[in-house]
Amino acid sequence: MISFKTRAALWRAAPFALMAAGLFSPTLLMAQSADLAMDAAGESAAPGFWSLLFSKGGLVTWVIALLSAVGLPIAAVKLYEFYRMDIFRPYGFEEALSDMRRGKTAGLAARLDALAHPAAPLIAFALSQSGGDRLTGSVLREELTRRAQFLVRHLSRHIWVLELIAASAPLFGLLGTVLGMIVAFQGVGQGVGGADTALLAAGIWEALLTTAFGLGVALPFSILAAVFNNAVDGVRDMVEDALTEILVRADNRNAARSEE
Repeated sequence: MISFKTRAALWRAAPFALMAAGLFSPTLLMAQSADLAMDAAGESAAPGFWSLLFSKGGLVTWVIALLSAVGLPIAAVKLYEFYRMDIFRPYGFEEALSDMRRGKTAGLAARLDALAHPAAPLIAFALSQSGGDRLTGSVLREELTRRAQFLVRHLSRHIWVLELIAASAPLFGLLGTVLGMIVAFQGVGQGVGGADTALLAAGIWEALLTTAFGLGVALPFSILAAVFNNAVDGVRDMVEDALTEILVRADNRNAARSEE
């Protein structure tokens, strides 16, 4: 399992990663590179998508870009943590659980303690306590439930931020589109001699830029949140199954002892 000092260092570095993401996010880099390319070529053509997005989108576009900058370091830290804890590839932990189900429990607690998977110490504790008389059955259940809930809460930290970005970015994009449409129709309504369809069309497609940007930001964060939540659900299912089996076997042993 990743150490407490390593996790603390990662989260202390998150603000600096946030500033770096805000300054060097892919969106801004693409916009800057497009502008530099146009300047180098000396072209006087119409501005590109990214230049139009940040020039016409207004404050809403920068809010969406800020949300993206906030989510990037959080997603990077979560990916690093889950990778270091072998959550995406829990081969050693699954092998240990398989040996436990086959009754090969000799030295299994020590093997589990040596694994990086976050649920391994919990299963090792359950195995060591279920074989002795230090804790009663009810007390052991309460303690294992408490530790399992803490483990799931720990793994789920900050995923809600990614979910919030995935949900709010399209709404901000829609807000920018609605505001742009209001401005476009206001300009047409104040025109003389009837509606200018070219002006209206230009206002509409410029207003739609913020919606496209919001959806483009929301999609990767929605995928990442789903991946993290699915990984946490997988850990929860494995822990619940293993703890239930350990407690059932302990109850059966205690029942057999009481009958003798």
